[in-house]
Amino acid sequence: MTGIWRIAAGGPNWSTEAAYHSLLWHDVVLSDFARPGWRRVLLGVRAFGDFILTGTALRYFRVNWRYGLFFAYPVLLLLSFAALSIYVASFVPGFGMPLPYLTVPLVALAVFAALMAGPGRFLMLDYMIDDWIFGYQLVHRLRPGFDERLEGFAQALADVLRRGGADEVVFGAHSLGCALKIAVVDRALQLVPDFGKNGEKLSLLSTGSSLLKIAFHPKAGWLREMVARVSAHPSIFWIEYQTMADPISFYKVDPIAALKLPATGQPIIRRVHIRDVLEAATYRRFKANFFRLHRQLVMGNEKRYFYDYYMICCGPLRLETRVFKPDIVVPSFAQDGSLIEPAGVETARVSEG
Repeated sequence: MTGIWRIAAGGPNWSTEAAYHSLLWHDVVLSDFARPGWRRVLLGVRAFGDFILTGTALRYFRVNWRYGLFFAYPVLLLLSFAALSIYVASFVPGFGMPLPYLTVPLVALAVFAALMAGPGRFLMLDYMIDDWIFGYQLVHRLRPGFDERLEGFAQALADVLRRGGADEVVFGAHSLGCALKIAVVDRALQLVPDFGKNGEKLSLLSTGSSLLKIAFHPKAGWLREMVARVSAHPSIFWIEYQTMADPISFYKVDPIAALKLPATGQPIIRRVHIRDVLEAATYRRFKANFFRLHRQLVMGNEKRYFYDYYMICCGPLRLETRVFKPDIVVPSFAQDGSLIEPAGVETARVSEG
Protein backbone atom coordinates (compact mmCIF):
# COMPACT_ATOMS: atom_id res chain seq x y z
CA MET A 1 0.00 0.00 0.00
CA THR A 2 1.41 3.36 -1.02
CA GLY A 3 0.20 6.91 -1.16
CA ILE A 4 1.68 9.72 -3.26
CA TRP A 5 1.51 13.45 -2.65
CA ARG A 6 2.86 15.80 -5.29
CA ILE A 7 4.20 18.89 -3.61
CA ALA A 8 5.29 22.18 -5.16
CA ALA A 9 7.37 24.43 -2.93
CA GLY A 10 9.12 27.69 -3.63
CA GLY A 11 10.46 31.06 -2.61
CA PRO A 12 10.92 34.36 -4.48
CA ASN A 13 13.71 32.92 -6.65
CA TRP A 14 13.50 29.11 -6.35
CA SER A 15 11.01 26.31 -6.82
CA THR A 16 10.91 22.54 -6.38
CA GLU A 17 8.54 19.75 -7.25
CA ALA A 18 8.54 16.68 -5.01
CA ALA A 19 6.70 13.38 -5.21
CA TYR A 20 6.25 12.22 -1.61
CA HIS A 21 5.65 8.45 -1.61
CA SER A 22 4.29 7.14 1.68
CA LEU A 23 4.64 3.40 2.31
CA LEU A 24 1.52 2.66 4.32
CA TRP A 25 1.10 0.05 7.03
CA HIS A 26 -1.41 1.83 9.24
CA ASP A 27 -3.85 -1.04 8.71
CA VAL A 28 -1.42 -3.30 10.59
CA VAL A 29 -1.28 -0.84 13.49
CA LEU A 30 -5.06 -0.42 13.59
CA SER A 31 -5.62 -4.18 13.60
CA ASP A 32 -3.26 -4.45 16.58
CA PHE A 33 -5.12 -1.71 18.44
CA ALA A 34 -8.36 -3.63 17.91
CA ARG A 35 -7.18 -6.90 19.52
CA PRO A 36 -8.86 -7.89 22.83
CA GLY A 37 -7.07 -6.79 26.00
CA TRP A 38 -6.58 -10.33 27.32
CA ARG A 39 -4.89 -11.37 24.08
CA ARG A 40 -2.70 -8.25 24.12
CA VAL A 41 -1.45 -9.09 27.61
CA LEU A 42 -0.70 -12.72 26.78
CA LEU A 43 1.12 -11.84 23.56
CA GLY A 44 2.93 -9.02 25.36
CA VAL A 45 4.19 -11.32 28.11
CA ARG A 46 5.53 -13.69 25.45
CA ALA A 47 7.23 -10.82 23.59
CA PHE A 48 8.80 -9.27 26.70
CA GLY A 49 9.96 -12.67 27.91
CA ASP A 50 11.60 -13.35 24.56
CA PHE A 51 13.51 -10.04 24.50
CA ILE A 52 14.64 -10.60 28.10
CA LEU A 53 15.59 -14.31 27.91
CA THR A 54 17.53 -13.86 24.66
CA GLY A 55 19.65 -11.12 26.25
CA THR A 56 18.33 -8.49 23.82
CA ALA A 57 17.08 -6.23 26.61
CA LEU A 58 20.51 -6.39 28.27
CA ARG A 59 22.09 -5.23 25.00
CA TYR A 60 19.82 -2.19 25.06
CA PHE A 61 21.11 -1.24 28.51
CA ARG A 62 24.71 -1.82 27.46
CA VAL A 63 24.66 0.62 24.55
CA ASN A 64 22.03 3.10 25.74
CA TRP A 65 20.58 2.88 29.25
CA ARG A 66 17.73 5.25 28.38
CA TYR A 67 16.46 2.91 25.67
CA GLY A 68 16.80 0.09 28.18
CA LEU A 69 14.49 2.01 30.50
CA PHE A 70 12.05 2.52 27.63
CA PHE A 71 11.92 -1.27 27.26
CA ALA A 72 11.62 -1.80 31.02
CA TYR A 73 8.82 0.76 31.46
CA PRO A 74 5.88 -1.36 30.17
CA VAL A 75 7.33 -4.49 31.81
CA LEU A 76 7.43 -2.77 35.19
CA LEU A 77 3.92 -1.36 34.69
CA LEU A 78 2.53 -4.83 33.94
CA LEU A 79 4.28 -6.32 36.96
CA SER A 80 3.05 -3.47 39.17
CA PHE A 81 -0.54 -3.89 37.98
CA ALA A 82 -0.34 -7.65 38.56
CA ALA A 83 1.13 -7.22 42.06
CA LEU A 84 -1.48 -4.61 43.02
CA SER A 85 -4.29 -6.84 41.71
CA ILE A 86 -3.09 -9.78 43.77
CA TYR A 87 -2.70 -7.56 46.84
CA VAL A 88 -6.26 -6.24 46.57
CA ALA A 89 -7.66 -9.73 45.97
CA SER A 90 -5.84 -11.04 49.06
CA PHE A 91 -8.35 -9.16 51.23
CA VAL A 92 -11.29 -11.12 49.83
CA PRO A 93 -11.17 -14.00 52.37
CA GLY A 94 -11.32 -11.46 55.19
CA PHE A 95 -14.78 -10.37 54.04
CA GLY A 96 -16.11 -13.90 54.40
CA MET A 97 -16.97 -14.24 50.73
CA PRO A 98 -17.85 -17.81 49.69
CA LEU A 99 -15.59 -19.96 47.51
CA PRO A 100 -12.43 -17.87 48.04
CA TYR A 101 -10.46 -20.17 45.72
CA LEU A 102 -12.74 -18.86 42.96
CA THR A 103 -13.51 -15.31 44.06
CA VAL A 104 -9.87 -14.36 44.81
CA PRO A 105 -8.61 -14.93 41.23
CA LEU A 106 -11.77 -13.37 39.80
CA VAL A 107 -11.28 -10.22 41.88
CA ALA A 108 -7.59 -10.12 40.92
CA LEU A 109 -8.50 -10.34 37.23
CA ALA A 110 -11.16 -7.66 37.60
CA VAL A 111 -8.75 -5.28 39.33
CA PHE A 112 -6.08 -5.96 36.70
CA ALA A 113 -8.56 -5.28 33.88
CA ALA A 114 -9.61 -2.02 35.57
CA LEU A 115 -6.00 -0.92 35.91
CA MET A 116 -5.33 -1.68 32.24
CA ALA A 117 -8.45 0.20 31.13
CA GLY A 118 -7.85 3.20 33.40
CA PRO A 119 -4.29 4.21 34.30
CA GLY A 120 -2.89 1.75 31.75
CA ARG A 121 -4.55 3.57 28.89
CA PHE A 122 -3.51 6.97 30.25
CA LEU A 123 0.10 5.72 30.50
CA MET A 124 -0.11 4.37 26.91
CA LEU A 125 0.56 0.83 28.08
CA ASP A 126 -1.64 -0.72 25.37
CA TYR A 127 0.31 1.16 22.71
CA MET A 128 3.68 0.06 24.07
CA ILE A 129 2.66 -3.58 24.44
CA ASP A 130 1.43 -3.62 20.83
CA ASP A 131 4.72 -2.06 19.76
CA TRP A 132 6.79 -4.81 21.39
CA ILE A 133 4.47 -7.54 20.14
CA PHE A 134 5.02 -6.26 16.61
CA GLY A 135 8.77 -6.14 17.27
CA TYR A 136 8.69 -9.78 18.36
CA GLN A 137 6.71 -10.77 15.28
CA LEU A 138 9.09 -8.85 13.03
CA VAL A 139 12.20 -10.46 14.56
CA HIS A 140 10.80 -13.96 14.08
CA ARG A 141 9.04 -13.07 10.81
CA LEU A 142 5.75 -14.33 12.21
CA ARG A 143 3.48 -11.54 11.01
CA PRO A 144 1.13 -13.00 8.38
CA GLY A 145 1.45 -11.19 5.08
CA PHE A 146 4.14 -8.78 6.20
CA ASP A 147 6.91 -10.18 4.00
CA GLU A 148 4.57 -9.64 1.06
CA ARG A 149 3.97 -6.07 2.26
CA LEU A 150 7.73 -5.42 2.35
CA GLU A 151 8.06 -6.91 -1.13
CA GLY A 152 5.41 -4.49 -2.35
CA PHE A 153 7.26 -1.58 -0.75
CA ALA A 154 10.51 -2.74 -2.37
CA GLN A 155 8.82 -2.93 -5.76
CA ALA A 156 7.50 0.63 -5.33
CA LEU A 157 11.01 1.89 -4.51
CA ALA A 158 12.53 -0.11 -7.36
CA ASP A 159 10.06 1.53 -9.75
CA VAL A 160 11.24 4.97 -8.62
CA LEU A 161 14.89 3.99 -9.05
CA ARG A 162 14.28 2.55 -12.51
CA ARG A 163 12.27 5.55 -13.65
CA GLY A 164 14.98 8.06 -12.74
CA GLY A 165 14.58 11.68 -13.76
CA ALA A 166 14.74 13.08 -10.22
CA ASP A 167 17.56 15.31 -9.02
CA GLU A 168 17.44 13.54 -5.66
CA VAL A 169 15.76 10.46 -4.21
CA VAL A 170 15.48 10.46 -0.41
CA PHE A 171 14.09 7.45 1.44
CA GLY A 172 13.26 8.57 4.95
CA ALA A 173 12.06 6.56 7.92
CA HIS A 174 11.41 7.18 11.58
CA SER A 175 11.55 5.01 14.70
CA LEU A 176 10.74 1.34 13.98
CA GLY A 177 10.33 2.29 10.33
CA CYS A 178 14.13 2.53 10.16
CA ALA A 179 14.35 -1.26 10.50
CA LEU A 180 11.68 -1.79 7.86
CA LYS A 181 13.43 0.71 5.59
CA ILE A 182 16.63 -1.35 5.49
CA ALA A 183 14.67 -4.47 4.52
CA VAL A 184 12.89 -2.53 1.76
CA VAL A 185 16.07 -0.93 0.39
CA ASP A 186 17.99 -4.19 0.36
CA ARG A 187 15.23 -5.92 -1.60
CA ALA A 188 14.80 -2.96 -3.98
CA LEU A 189 18.51 -2.91 -4.83
CA GLN A 190 18.29 -6.60 -5.72
CA LEU A 191 15.42 -5.75 -8.08
CA VAL A 192 17.52 -3.01 -9.73
CA PRO A 193 21.01 -4.55 -9.77
CA ASP A 194 22.36 -1.90 -12.20
CA PHE A 195 21.40 1.02 -9.95
CA GLY A 196 24.34 3.37 -9.46
CA LYS A 197 26.32 2.37 -12.52
CA ASN A 198 25.58 5.76 -14.10
CA GLY A 199 26.29 7.73 -10.94
CA GLU A 200 22.79 7.58 -9.43
CA LYS A 201 22.46 7.78 -5.65
CA LEU A 202 19.80 6.87 -3.13
CA SER A 203 19.85 8.93 0.06
CA LEU A 204 18.63 7.27 3.25
CA LEU A 205 17.36 9.46 6.08
CA SER A 206 16.95 7.92 9.54
CA THR A 207 15.43 9.78 12.49
CA GLY A 208 14.65 8.52 15.99
CA SER A 209 15.92 5.15 14.79
CA SER A 210 14.85 1.90 16.45
CA LEU A 211 16.85 -0.25 14.05
CA LEU A 212 18.78 -1.81 16.95
CA LYS A 213 15.54 -2.72 18.71
CA ILE A 214 15.19 -5.47 16.09
CA ALA A 215 18.75 -5.98 14.90
CA PHE A 216 20.10 -6.71 18.40
CA HIS A 217 17.96 -9.83 18.70
CA PRO A 218 19.87 -13.10 18.10
CA LYS A 219 17.17 -14.22 15.65
CA ALA A 220 17.49 -11.05 13.54
CA GLY A 221 20.55 -12.20 11.63
CA TRP A 222 18.56 -11.67 8.42
CA LEU A 223 18.30 -7.95 9.24
CA ARG A 224 21.97 -7.61 10.24
CA GLU A 225 22.96 -9.06 6.87
CA MET A 226 20.77 -6.49 5.14
CA VAL A 227 22.25 -3.65 7.21
CA ALA A 228 25.75 -4.74 6.20
CA ARG A 229 24.86 -4.85 2.49
CA VAL A 230 23.00 -1.53 2.46
CA SER A 231 25.70 0.23 4.46
CA ALA A 232 28.40 -0.96 2.06
CA HIS A 233 26.52 -0.24 -1.17
CA PRO A 234 28.49 2.35 -3.19
CA SER A 235 25.37 4.17 -4.39
CA ILE A 236 23.84 4.65 -0.93
CA PHE A 237 24.21 7.84 1.09
CA TRP A 238 22.93 7.15 4.62
CA ILE A 239 22.48 9.82 7.28
CA GLU A 240 21.09 9.25 10.76
CA TYR A 241 19.96 12.22 12.85
CA GLN A 242 19.93 11.68 16.61
CA THR A 243 18.85 13.88 19.51
CA MET A 244 19.43 13.61 23.24
CA ALA A 245 15.87 14.84 23.85
CA ASP A 246 14.50 11.57 22.45
CA PRO A 247 14.89 8.62 24.85
CA ILE A 248 12.99 6.32 22.50
CA SER A 249 16.01 6.00 20.22
CA PHE A 250 19.68 5.06 20.43
CA TYR A 251 21.36 8.42 21.01
CA LYS A 252 25.14 8.51 20.43
CA VAL A 253 25.15 4.93 19.12
CA ASP A 254 26.64 3.97 15.77
CA PRO A 255 24.46 1.03 14.64
CA ILE A 256 27.22 -0.52 12.53
CA ALA A 257 29.69 -0.53 15.43
CA ALA A 258 27.02 -1.70 17.88
CA LEU A 259 26.20 -4.65 15.62
CA LYS A 260 29.93 -5.39 15.14
CA LEU A 261 29.61 -5.18 11.37
CA PRO A 262 32.45 -4.11 9.05
CA ALA A 263 32.90 -0.34 9.18
CA THR A 264 31.79 1.47 6.02
CA GLY A 265 31.56 5.07 7.21
CA GLN A 266 27.78 4.82 7.04
CA PRO A 267 25.44 5.84 8.41
CA ILE A 268 26.85 9.29 8.98
CA ILE A 269 25.57 10.47 12.37
CA ARG A 270 24.60 14.05 13.14
CA ARG A 271 23.19 15.48 16.37
CA VAL A 272 20.11 17.66 16.49
CA HIS A 273 19.31 19.95 19.42
CA ILE A 274 15.53 20.09 19.82
CA ARG A 275 15.87 23.31 21.81
CA ASP A 276 17.14 24.92 18.60
CA VAL A 277 14.18 23.58 16.59
CA LEU A 278 11.32 24.72 18.86
CA GLU A 279 10.46 27.96 20.57
CA ALA A 280 11.32 27.97 24.28
CA ALA A 281 7.67 27.92 25.37
CA THR A 282 6.89 24.95 23.10
CA TYR A 283 9.88 23.01 24.34
CA ARG A 284 8.91 23.62 27.97
CA ARG A 285 5.41 22.36 27.23
CA PHE A 286 6.62 19.12 25.68
CA LYS A 287 9.94 18.38 27.39
CA ALA A 288 8.37 15.75 29.68
CA ASN A 289 6.34 14.20 26.85
CA PHE A 290 8.78 11.65 25.47
CA PHE A 291 6.44 10.41 22.76
CA ARG A 292 5.95 13.96 21.46
CA LEU A 293 9.70 14.64 21.43
CA HIS A 294 10.27 11.31 19.71
CA ARG A 295 8.13 12.51 16.80
CA GLN A 296 9.64 15.98 16.55
CA LEU A 297 12.21 15.09 13.89
CA VAL A 298 9.41 14.38 11.43
CA MET A 299 7.38 17.44 12.44
CA GLY A 300 7.70 21.09 11.50
CA ASN A 301 10.34 23.43 12.86
CA GLU A 302 9.50 26.63 14.69
CA LYS A 303 13.01 28.00 14.14
CA ARG A 304 15.35 28.05 11.19
CA TYR A 305 17.89 25.32 11.70
CA PHE A 306 20.21 23.12 9.66
CA TYR A 307 17.84 20.19 10.27
CA ASP A 308 14.36 20.68 8.86
CA TYR A 309 12.40 17.60 7.78
CA TYR A 310 10.08 19.43 5.42
CA MET A 311 12.90 21.37 3.78
CA ILE A 312 14.81 18.10 3.34
CA CYS A 313 11.80 16.67 1.53
CA CYS A 314 10.74 19.76 -0.42
CA GLY A 315 13.48 22.40 -0.23
CA PRO A 316 16.09 23.34 -2.84
CA LEU A 317 19.19 22.12 -0.96
CA ARG A 318 20.36 18.57 -1.37
CA LEU A 319 20.48 16.37 1.71
CA GLU A 320 24.24 15.92 1.29
CA THR A 321 24.68 19.69 1.45
CA ARG A 322 22.75 19.80 4.72
CA VAL A 323 24.87 16.98 6.13
CA PHE A 324 28.35 18.12 5.08
CA LYS A 325 27.84 21.89 5.17
CA PRO A 326 25.33 22.48 7.99
CA ASP A 327 26.77 25.93 8.77
CA ILE A 328 25.67 27.37 5.44
CA VAL A 329 22.13 25.99 5.44
CA VAL A 330 20.37 28.77 7.37
CA PRO A 331 22.46 31.59 5.79
CA SER A 332 21.46 30.26 2.36
CA PHE A 333 18.00 31.79 2.78
CA ALA A 334 17.09 35.44 3.20
CA GLN A 335 14.33 36.51 5.56
CA ASP A 336 11.85 36.55 2.70
CA GLY A 337 12.75 32.96 1.76
CA SER A 338 14.94 33.85 -1.18
CA LEU A 339 17.77 31.45 -1.93
CA ILE A 340 21.09 33.25 -1.58
CA GLU A 341 23.14 30.26 -2.77
CA PRO A 342 26.52 30.80 -1.12
CA ALA A 343 29.51 29.29 -2.88
CA GLY A 344 29.60 25.53 -2.60
CA VAL A 345 25.85 25.00 -2.24
CA GLU A 346 24.42 22.37 -4.57
CA THR A 347 20.69 22.60 -5.14
CA ALA A 348 18.06 20.10 -6.19
CA ARG A 349 15.04 21.19 -8.21
CA VAL A 350 13.08 17.97 -8.50
CA SER A 351 13.06 15.26 -5.87
CA GLU A 352 11.45 11.98 -4.96
CA GLY A 353 10.70 11.58 -1.27
